[in-house]
Amino acid sequence: MREPRIVTLASHPVFADAVSILDRLYETYDFLLECVIPDLWPAGPDGRRIALGTALEPTVRHELDQAVRQIRRTPACRAELAQLARALRPPGEVTLAAEAERAGVRQVVQAAGESVDLLTAPDLPARIHQDFTALFRLHLSAGEAADHLVPFAAEQATVARDAVDLMRETAPELCAGLFRHARYLVAVDGPDAFDSASTRDIPGAVFVALRCMRTPERLAEAMVHEFVHLRLYDLQMTRSIFVADYDTRTAPTVAPEWHRHSSVSRWPVDRALAAAHVYVHLAAWFEARARACPNPELDRSVQTADFRASSLLDKVDQFAHMCLGPAGIVFLNWLTQIHQRRTAPRTAADASVPS
Repeated sequence: MREPRIVTLASHPVFADAVSILDRLYETYDFLLECVIPDLWPAGPDGRRIALGTALEPTVRHELDQAVRQIRRTPACRAELAQLARALRPPGEVTLAAEAERAGVRQVVQAAGESVDLLTAPDLPARIHQDFTALFRLHLSAGEAADHLVPFAAEQATVARDAVDLMRETAPELCAGLFRHARYLVAVDGPDAFDSASTRDIPGAVFVALRCMRTPERLAEAMVHEFVHLRLYDLQMTRSIFVADYDTRTAPTVAPEWHRHSSVSRWPVDRALAAAHVYVHLAAWFEARARACPNPELDRSVQTADFRASSLLDKVDQFAHMCLGPAGIVFLNWLTQIHQRRTAPRTAADASVPS
């Protein structure tokens, strides 16, 4: 009997359970503060040193992640955390959402019991908004004249809500978990702006170009794509996906066939694994969409995603022994098994089982 495609991707206790992934991440941050700056960041009445909502805020997480990466350099780690502690001393929750609420411009999209904020006013004078924009310019922008953050207009907000409804209708099990990794949906515009993007340096935020917000279908695809990336970023913080000395700058590279004529024709193993992770999900997503709304274009999207997933999984496997850590090996095997089960020839018995 063939397993449901989407449900399988949503059910792994380590690699797909958002609650366990985020709980482990939060515990890591709390333990870090306890070890490095217990006096500057004392525990509250609940025994925790930082509220969950604040700890998972993109700008706060950026600083916490920087400190985690510097843990072997204790003075640098302590300085990073001390600066963050001082920045969060003002009363009240220090988040983009809280500042938008105070300004009366907050917009929230509800999703399966979770919520994602639309960054309605990226130019608010609040410090945390300025910090967020600075992170975007540093890590994702091709230049202020090329792409920039823009407010969500009423039209885009409506499309966003319709896209979320589409995601819940098409893949409720998968999307319920993916939404837990996303805190903000951010609009980008400019002549050279990417279609959609996310980065480990701005965790919990997904950036989508206005041109990809014209229809719920296109925006939903972009959100699934980037939310899957966010899940992997969260996994990488507490699991040995890569070996301890892995360095993307010196790692082995692979050559995706569809990027042969690109200016970046070879990808390091980490980028290839992240892309394979996305394509396995997108193939299942497009297949679910095609069942609900038969369309030759969706069938072609399934085939493209399947081909790219197969190609990248095979390429990453060649370097798994030297690049992937213990959890990374299991993660790659899990992805490969799901993909192979999905693409295996159907039997007559399988064909009669809804999936």
